[in-house]
Amino acid sequence: MSTTENENKRGEKLSEWAETLDHISSDAIVVRGNGKDSGRALLEAALGSAEAVDKAIGRPNLSGVSGRGESPVRQVRLPRALDQALVERAASEHRKPSEIVREALTAYLGKAS
Repeated sequence: MSTTENENKRGEKLSEWAETLDHISSDAIVVRGNGKDSGRALLEAALGSAEAVDKAIGRPNLSGVSGRGESPVRQVRLPRALDQALVERAASEHRKPSEIVREALTAYLGKAS
């Protein structure tokens, strides 16, 4: 069976499942969930696993802890020339600018200790 056939069969199963949800009225409009993980079970059913949901819904945790979790965000303004150099370096190394910034900050703070 090809990937497309598998996807179609899985889609049909999920459609059947969704159409048999008896706890939601047919005229319901779901705007937002009430809990932190509201809707997660539905996403896991649709995507097949908790890991697939983690990958699909957000950025990875950068703290080395598996699973979900937020990583702190820092925003910094750069002079145009420095930003351009960063963008060019990232492109030449096929990396994201944020990776280079994290690497440079790690090196700098490691030396400063």
